[in-house]
Amino acid sequence: MYDSRYGFGDKFGSVMDDGCGVSEYDFDYHSEDITEISFHISSNNSYFLQGIRCNLLKLQQQHGHTAFEHSISDGSARSALLISEMIREKKSRTLMVVIASTALLNILSLSIEQRYRDRVVFIAANECSHALLKQIADSPNTTWAKRDKFIPKGTLAALSNREKRICYYLFRGYTPKMIGAILGINIKTVSSHRVSVMKKIGCTNKIGLYKTLRVYYGTSVEG
Repeated sequence: MYDSRYGFGDKFGSVMDDGCGVSEYDFDYHSEDITEISFHISSNNSYFLQGIRCNLLKLQQQHGHTAFEHSISDGSARSALLISEMIREKKSRTLMVVIASTALLNILSLSIEQRYRDRVVFIAANECSHALLKQIADSPNTTWAKRDKFIPKGTLAALSNREKRICYYLFRGYTPKMIGAILGINIKTVSSHRVSVMKKIGCTNKIGLYKTLRVYYGTSVEG
């Protein structure tokens, strides 16, 4: 028994059949110069990985004019370092599609600068479907105008250096008062930065923020 989102063939697309289908999303046009699509799947779920590989093989057979490649990592926090380097070293005419857990995408949102995000698409694993992969293969020179409906808000904007420092101190258990004293700012400013961080990485409460920081600083990336 396996979840249909990790399955094969037509069942693979069932996760998007609840009224949130691909057709509802707007696309922005990019110049037609993409010659390769590079998929990176980060997961330790063998059903999910096999389902993705089967669908990519079919799509590659249907799109002989575009080069396809894919790579895999185990979904651990360490794989974020690998993906970060892949994004920074990506060729200019390559579209990179990263499929991973929300937690791992949030890690990337903390570490990837905005200038490296052109022609990079992040997809949360639980939102992935055959229809979505097909749309990417059919139109590699387009990208989402409404990205936040597909992927965590954290992928939309990198944190500032000050926000990253505050994240580190929060993870270490420092109070806003202590952080303010270290950075030379008042408590309200610390709180304002924390709220900004939560919005950027898609956390709705302090518990969610702390869980994301635990992932970023080296623990597991479940979910």
